[in-house]
Amino acid sequence: TVFAMRQLANLQAFYLNKPKEGIELLERLLKIPGLSASVIGQAKLDLGDYYILTAEPWEASLIYGQVEKQFSNEALGQEAKFRNAKLSYYQGDFVWAKAQLDVLKSSTSQLIANDALNLSLVIAENTEITSDSNALKTFAKAELLSFKKQFLSALSTLDSINQLFPGNSLGDDILMSKAKIYQQQNKLVEAAEQLQAIINQYSFDLWADDAVFMLAQLNEEKLNNPEKAKELYQKLIADYSGSLYLIEARQRFRNLRGDHIN
Repeated sequence: TVFAMRQLANLQAFYLNKPKEGIELLERLLKIPGLSASVIGQAKLDLGDYYILTAEPWEASLIYGQVEKQFSNEALGQEAKFRNAKLSYYQGDFVWAKAQLDVLKSSTSQLIANDALNLSLVIAENTEITSDSNALKTFAKAELLSFKKQFLSALSTLDSINQLFPGNSLGDDILMSKAKIYQQQNKLVEAAEQLQAIINQYSFDLWADDAVFMLAQLNEEKLNNPEKAKELYQKLIADYSGSLYLIEARQRFRNLRGDHIN
């Protein structure tokens, strides 16, 4: 029942444009007796997300803070801290967001640590001068629109950055954000084009190894091009030895090559 209620609340909030109904449903869920602490924590994280959709960031921050405090040394608490930091990033409070992200870079969850590191670097690289900071505020606004599933507005905002702030340092970040949006829209060819552009133009920047892995995975799983996927996994193994994706890339490359892995 709890699973079904969370799924329905997610549909209402993100896809049916009824976030308040999603909030009401989760508030009912949280009153169910006998729920485990982790289920309550996960539902509260959802609730925090929905408060962002209803333009109530203080409520969202409060909810995230509750989960962070209750699960302070656990992955759930670290996830709550990351979402709170990202909320500050959306609002343009880059100094506070980066301070929280830098704490999370040593998270026990490798994925949270990696996400925190990436966002911290995006902030660091794009706040050195005023024009870059202003460009980053527009980029963060686009990311918030993407979070809200307002993809057309997000893409339009991303396209405006180079016009408003020529010479900005967000080139690879814009391409990656577009790639993720196109993937969510199931526009796989467009997503592949953005990822290939990162590989071609920003091969040693922040998103390079992510782009190689994501494009390889796209070719393997969706575009029915195993040879291209194999080539890209091999590139990641050869060129990005420190990548978070290295182990999985090796496994996928061996599978595509036909190795028998026990």
